[in-house]
Amino acid sequence: MAVLDELGNPSALDYVLKGGGQMYIADFGSSNYTYIGETHEVNQNFEVTKNTIPSTESCPAGVLLEYVESTTLNINFASYSSTPANVARFFLGEVTAGQTAVTDEAVELTGVKTGTYADIGYINITMCTVMDDTDTTTYVEGTDYTLDKANGLLGIIIGGAITDDAVLHLTLSTDDTGEEVQYLKGESKAVTIRFNGCAQNGEPVVVDFYKVELAGTGDAPLKGTEPVAISFTGGCTPDPTKPATGTVSQYATMRYINAVA
Repeated sequence: MAVLDELGNPSALDYVLKGGGQMYIADFGSSNYTYIGETHEVNQNFEVTKNTIPSTESCPAGVLLEYVESTTLNINFASYSSTPANVARFFLGEVTAGQTAVTDEAVELTGVKTGTYADIGYINITMCTVMDDTDTTTYVEGTDYTLDKANGLLGIIIGGAITDDAVLHLTLSTDDTGEEVQYLKGESKAVTIRFNGCAQNGEPVVVDFYKVELAGTGDAPLKGTEPVAISFTGGCTPDPTKPATGTVSQYATMRYINAVA
């Protein structure tokens, strides 16, 4: 049984290391944050465009005014928490309910071929009987077919009683499954991100990125020799709910905790 945190969610790594920390995310406009995991890598990229207004009072023309515009702020980070929600964010998808358990479910398979595997349409199978289309012949597992219960694949054994293009009647039961991630269901969505941890200089900080168009970047390995990390990138855009004054940012705020003067 998975260890639960204080909110009743599956526990995640919650320690904070120098140069890393904890990442929280909320849909833009919501104050309900979800913990998305501990991270060792958080990068910020800041770009500005400098412009000049030429003076018309001299020849050759001088510079009347120099100013900065087109502020750009990006954030990149990696999470080691491969939860269904994080995977869905990476693939611009959504999390949906998984398979619901069934009992004595009738399934018909048509056009099966010997030496191949037929997709039953269910996974996590607990019981299955296989009969012909007249429901008079019951085929024998290990002689006529093989059954991969976890994957939901029925293998048709060459030389068994099941012939090519046969119609099979299955009666099966399954357990339910966990959540499913539907890939590529939409576009990047606006979120609010909070980073809580120690910055690279060792200072404990809390950083709020108010409005970020978040998407996955790079690879998302299913299996590898190194710890699997899911990398994200996001472009920060102004939060119109923040007053655009000289002392209040519409992009992000870094707050130092017990910072050394």
